[in-house]
This record gives sequence, structure tokens and C-alpha cells, in this order.
Amino acid sequence: MRTLNLVRLIAALAALGWIAFIAAELRPFTGIGPDAPPAEMAAELDGVLDRAMQRYSIAGVAAGALRDGEVIWSARRGMAREDGSPVTGQTAFNLGSISKPVTVWAVLALARDGHIDLDAPIQSYLTRFTLPESEFDVSGVTVRRLLQHVAGINIHGYGGYSPEEDQPADIVELSQTYEPLQLVREPGTDPSYSGGGYVMLQMMIEDVSGQTFDAYVRRQVFAPLGMTESGFVEADLPTRSAAFNYYRSEITDLRDVALAAAGVYVSGDDMENFLRAHLDGGGVLPMSWLDQAFAPSEGTPGIGMSYTRTETPRGLMIGHGGNNSSWNAQIYIRPETGDGFYFMTNATSGAQLDFDLSCSWLSAARELPVEEVCAEAYELTHQISLAAAIAGLLAILIAYWLLAGLAATRRRFSCPPVARGPLRLTARLGSSAVFAIGAGVAAWFFYTNSVMWRTQVILIDEMPVDEFEQLMPAVLAVLIGLALSLWSSPVLRAAGAGPNSRQV
Repeated sequence: MRTLNLVRLIAALAALGWIAFIAAELRPFTGIGPDAPPAEMAAELDGVLDRAMQRYSIAGVAAGALRDGEVIWSARRGMAREDGSPVTGQTAFNLGSISKPVTVWAVLALARDGHIDLDAPIQSYLTRFTLPESEFDVSGVTVRRLLQHVAGINIHGYGGYSPEEDQPADIVELSQTYEPLQLVREPGTDPSYSGGGYVMLQMMIEDVSGQTFDAYVRRQVFAPLGMTESGFVEADLPTRSAAFNYYRSEITDLRDVALAAAGVYVSGDDMENFLRAHLDGGGVLPMSWLDQAFAPSEGTPGIGMSYTRTETPRGLMIGHGGNNSSWNAQIYIRPETGDGFYFMTNATSGAQLDFDLSCSWLSAARELPVEEVCAEAYELTHQISLAAAIAGLLAILIAYWLLAGLAATRRRFSCPPVARGPLRLTARLGSSAVFAIGAGVAAWFFYTNSVMWRTQVILIDEMPVDEFEQLMPAVLAVLIGLALSLWSSPVLRAAGAGPNSRQV
């Protein structure tokens, strides 16, 4: 009886301890008042970033915030290389889909100089590629509509290529081999995010300018803005950061051929120049051209030329996010007030900063409570925490049932487990094997570098890592407990052996 009571006490304490742990680990959101002094805002953002990097195992970060067009916070944290080389203001990070706003600037520069008309069919400028005929009007695929994601072109996004894979030689070959570019919707109707459309814009810039895409953007956008550590060709960026997995180990980066859609590398110092240029054009684009970039697209007020659009109490806020396997980034800028924010990471789990760091800045920038600003993120992380709490309690209940039976000598382990009849025995053995295999697969998926943390896996971009680190062991404990329970057997007692003759 003493042993059984001890088991009960341990189970009760374990349940209370697990609930307390989950409650204490609920992801905190730090709100910042819109009128907070710059020094206070910088201190808050510093604290959030430091906690997040440690909590989510993020290797390196460059981040910053602007107020009235001036940088009030600039953070360079962690390592750019596994040898310990630190992240500096010159360290270039891949920005994934934030390449698209850069491409917008390049296309508008081409239109600024009179080389293209934004409302002309893009096919009139392409010399190496012809968009296949379709049931829709191909002439409606204009440059402006491609920029605004309303041209009706397929292909949401492109994957990168590892060194071991056969890689397209250029953007034209990519458009023919990855997935053929096609017109799949009526141009100018429903918006549909399309990396394929930006591949066409990249081909147009190269065909019209007679230069490589990288060379044109460097000359027309980066150089005038003083962005000296940015570009699309990795070999030309000696200060480029390596990519890291969740365990802060370097991993092989993937090569992006769709440069205009996802291939740019930008340093923290250069990003600050780029954000400031959104206030006045930076000497590259007149405000009339910027106004076109920020204007709502056909069919939706929520997106411009690749920029998301959000109306705030103090004016329009534009932004864009980027997730490219191990690379994660986010930018926001409010041109009317000069408020801006960015972060760039080299780590698989860096997307977690969009839950914590971005939400902290947005709480001030939008003049709304942080719970409203990040309601979806807040709800998602807490739902996963609730699932972790329930799974943990279930695991403790299963363990209690099994250990209590062993302590009361009502159950035992035997090989094979005792069961009445071959069918019941087969069912129990099969079920136990399924739970054991499920536990092994889950552990392999989450705790090794084989699947979850590989550069090719994009699932992590949307996953609250810390909460899953609580949920996964609880799920594993449930699966293992069920496997062991099915392998255990009730102790059969002779009739009349007393109250303990019941089977458990």
C-alpha cells in the first residue's frame, strides 16, 4: 500500500508540475507604447531579441527600428559562421521573398528611364520567352499586373537547388523545367501571389537592359542607395552569412535561380538605407513612382506592388516577409511618419522573431494593444501550449495506471504479453508496435537533422518552435506509455484469492 500511495503522490506532483511549467512558459508578448522614448523602445526590443535568440536557438540576427526616418535601434547579434565570426552591419542575409520589393524598384527604374511602359503587355519586352496561349487574354499580362500579383500567372514560389541536384542554367531554363509558366486566371481579377510572375519580370529586365539581373539592380538601385554589401550573386558577397539549422550548425545553402522572387542578399546597414529610401525615393525613384508602388492593386486594398498594405491610425504601413528555408526576414515601413522596422536571420527557427520581435514593434507602430496586433500568433502559440498540457497529463495518467498496476502486482511485463486467444494477442502486439514506431518516427522527425531542420523543409517557417518543444515530448510519452501498456499483462489469480483477484 505504501508503494501505491507513493506512486499516486508522484503522479499528482508530476501533473501539477507539468501544468505549472506550461503556464510559466506561455510565450510572452512585450507591448511598447506608441509614444515611448526612443531609448525605451530600443531597450525593450533589445530584451525581446536577446530572450528570443536564446529561447529559439537562433544563430545570428540583424535587426533595427526607425523613427522619424532615423535609426533608433540597430542590433547585430550572434554568429555569421560556425567558426564564431560575428554578425556585423556588413553581414549579408538572404531575404527570401523580400527580393520582390527590390525587384519592384528595379522595374520602376526601368520605367522611369522610359524603357518600358508599366501598362504594356510584358510579352512585348521578352525576347527569350513566350507565354503559352491560354483561354485567357495573354495581352492582359501587363508589367503592372505582374508587379501587383494580379496578372493570373501560376507558380506561387520556387524551391532552391542543392549542390547535388541538377540546376537550371538560367532563368529561362528554370521557367521551362521547374514548372512551365502559364496564364491560369483572367488578368486583372483575383489577386494570387506569384513568384512565377516575378520570374517573368527578371527575364524582362535582362532582355531590355542587356545586363544580368544582378548587374542591373546593383547599378540602378543598390549603388545609388549606398547598398554596397548587397546583391544576388553569392560569390560576389564575401561577407555573406552561412545558413544554420536549429542546432546552430552550418548547413548547405540552396541556390536560387529565381533571383527576382527570392534570391537577394542584404546586410543590416544596407537594409537601413533601403528602408529610409522608402520615405523619399533615395534619389532613385521620384515620389510619383513610389506612390504607384504603394497603391492598392486591382481587386484588393491589402496589397500593392508586392507590398502588404495596412491602414494604421497614423497612416499607411507597408511591408513584406521572407522565408527561404533557413533564412527569415521581415520589413515594415510607414512612409508618412518615417517609422520602420526589420529583422533578418540565418537560422531555421528565425521565423519565431515574427511572433515576438515584430509583434513588439507593431504594438507601438500601430497604436494598438499587442494582443490585437498579434492575435493570430497569440492564439496559435497558446493553442499548442494547451495541447502540450493535455498530452502531458494524458501521459502522466497512462504512466500512473501502468505503475499502479505494477505496484499492486496486478500487472506484469511478459514476452509475449498474456492475452486470451491469438486474435487478441495479435491485436495487442500490432497496436503496441504501431505506437512504438510512431514514437520513433516522431523523435526522428523532431530531434534529428534528418527532416525537420534540413534547409529544404519549409514547415518550420510557420511553426512556434518553443511550444512544439513542449508538445513533442508529451506526445512521445503518450505513445511510449501506450506501447508499454499494451505490452503489459494483467496478473491472473486463482479464484477466491481475495479482493486482489480482479484483473487490471
